[in-house]
Amino acid sequence: MIGYVSIVLALLASLVSAGLYAASAQDKHGKTVPAARMLYWLSAGLIGLASAYLLVILLNNQFEYAYVTGYSARELPLAYKLSAFWAGQEGSFLLWLVFHALFGLALVRKPDVPVRMLATYGLLQVVLTGFVLVKSPFMMLTQVPPDGGGLNPLLQDPWMVIHPPVIFLGYAALAVPFAYAVNGMLTGQHQEWLTAARPWALLALSSLGAGIFIGGFWAYKVLGWGGYWAWDPVENSSLVPWLATAALVHMLSLAKVRASATRHSYLLGLGCFILVLYGTFLTRSGVLSDFSTHSFADEGVGGLLGFIVLLAAFASFALYIVRYHTIPAGELYVKLASREFILALTALILVFLGTLVFAGMSTPLVSKAFGAAKSLDISFYNNAALPLAVALAAALAVGSLLKWGGTDQADKTVTWCLGLFLAGGLGLAFWLKLAQPFIAAAVGLSVMALAGTVYAGVKRILSPAAVCSHLGVLVLIIGIMASGAGSRSTVVQFSQGQEQTVFGEKLVFTGSESDPANQAVYRLFKAGSHGATIGALTKLNKFGEPAAREPGIYRSLLADVYVAPTETEEAHGEEITLSKGQTLAVGDVSIKFVKFTMQGMDGSGPVQVEALLEVAAKGETQELRPVISNQNGRIVGSTAQAFKRYDLHFVGIKPGEGRVLLEFLDTQADSAVPQLTAEVSHKPLINFVWLGSCLITIGAGWAGVNRMTAGNRSLEKGQSSVTGTSYKAQGK
Repeated sequence: MIGYVSIVLALLASLVSAGLYAASAQDKHGKTVPAARMLYWLSAGLIGLASAYLLVILLNNQFEYAYVTGYSARELPLAYKLSAFWAGQEGSFLLWLVFHALFGLALVRKPDVPVRMLATYGLLQVVLTGFVLVKSPFMMLTQVPPDGGGLNPLLQDPWMVIHPPVIFLGYAALAVPFAYAVNGMLTGQHQEWLTAARPWALLALSSLGAGIFIGGFWAYKVLGWGGYWAWDPVENSSLVPWLATAALVHMLSLAKVRASATRHSYLLGLGCFILVLYGTFLTRSGVLSDFSTHSFADEGVGGLLGFIVLLAAFASFALYIVRYHTIPAGELYVKLASREFILALTALILVFLGTLVFAGMSTPLVSKAFGAAKSLDISFYNNAALPLAVALAAALAVGSLLKWGGTDQADKTVTWCLGLFLAGGLGLAFWLKLAQPFIAAAVGLSVMALAGTVYAGVKRILSPAAVCSHLGVLVLIIGIMASGAGSRSTVVQFSQGQEQTVFGEKLVFTGSESDPANQAVYRLFKAGSHGATIGALTKLNKFGEPAAREPGIYRSLLADVYVAPTETEEAHGEEITLSKGQTLAVGDVSIKFVKFTMQGMDGSGPVQVEALLEVAAKGETQELRPVISNQNGRIVGSTAQAFKRYDLHFVGIKPGEGRVLLEFLDTQADSAVPQLTAEVSHKPLINFVWLGSCLITIGAGWAGVNRMTAGNRSLEKGQSSVTGTSYKAQGK
């Protein structure tokens, strides 16, 4: 009851705190602010207590809780027991709430944060706490099972420890610009909120981007289909807020010099968080259960989520419409050849791409309302995104040469040099055999923009953080084009020990190894001129069946060779049937079925049947005793080996007829040389995808830290980080 009661009390404390902050907006003396702050601290502490309790019951295997039974198990490694915290709907909502509460603690301690902003932020905390209350991880079972189901084998990966928390960190951070935007419209202080919201937008851009990129790398490394982004609706539900956040960051930069950008900043500041709520609704309402392996089934929370999305969108945009006439208006830019125009264009490209992806991921919801739910093909997203990638690369190429107001003309020498880089980029596309015009243009313009961005950094036209992020975007575009359009695949039949050359790289299948402790099987290869060992992993479930597969990847600077075995049902050899006392000759070997014995029929242990066999070869005879047993309702046979050569696998039994079914395999026969079929892919410049992703994340985080540090320096000087003016006490 500790966890459940903590959440109930946290909900009440958050609600009263938000109410007191709202009331203090009408009180010039701010008498209710200390009480509101204290109640917020109390609510955050209760949320922390509930989270700590969930960790305790997970680590202590308390299977009387349904959540622990569903996502943990006794033998689950410690790291994955921690990951079970956010593996399900209930735990992930609580994780989101924890980050939200932590950010709130950072806000309430600052005396310059407006009380209306804190009231709005507190109401969002009430909503998230309500989600946790409705989908509580502290529900009890009437019957306690001896063990839990554990994590899905696909989720038993180190990235599971990192990926979801990073995503939810970004979701929580986007609540701050939303609350600041609401405060700006309520107070009419349309410029003041922009500076305060910017570091939080950058934090969300960095964190949410890192989570998306980690998810792509995880999919590439684990799933074995050869890609890192499938335009899955659940993937898109994180991508759309990230694109909107990137547009918001550019608009906030533009609003520093053009007040008219404030209107667009409001729309994006509100829209980013509403898109997070909408994506949460899509992934957790069951709408996408037939179209995505990531989505949750509808467990009664879909209606509540849908209502919250509609309420938040209606209330915030209604306020925007009411206050629209008070928001500064004017031109976004004076000249096309200006940085203002490029910032606006970049934001527009990002918004347009986000809108197309939003439409695509919403197709199942809309089509379901008119009949059968349908989803869009991957080609829709690829065709829509490609021209926008070209436009984005062009904007970054030109924008690196322009200054505010467009007062300076670009140096002709620099322009000619960038033209040479454009030609070099087109040459790179030709070398990679990227013949599609849009793809070649994207690569060429990206190479040109790389040079321009470096030039802008050297000349201090762009900040180092902006240079880092822009370089990341361009490297990412090149990597996506090369690894996507330039990828080649073929199916190869490997025989153990035989060397084959595939896409210019030597590959040798060296055999398979079992790891019973980790319930895994490795298919091992020697790759490259130096014979580097790579392994394709197959994870097994508790029945010994394949449950998850990871490819073997031979990495080099310019390309990956990606080996994904094609799993087929393994046969143990020639099938034979023997009656009791019968002897059968198979080649030079004779096999006699003597008898079988049954065990466990009295309940003393598991039910199993042992067959006694006599195997004779070259004048010698050996007894074998393979066993077939019932394991959790499944019939599982074992294999016994005679003379270190002949495998006899026990397949089945017919007690009424006194017969057994076996499979015989001569492991030293020519036909017994292990073979493996695998799809081998060549991924040129795939490392550019990972490098670009890292640069984007680092650049956004770097810029966020810089903005946050600048705000703290303002506070130390007695200046408001919001307005840049002196402050007295926390109030309106």
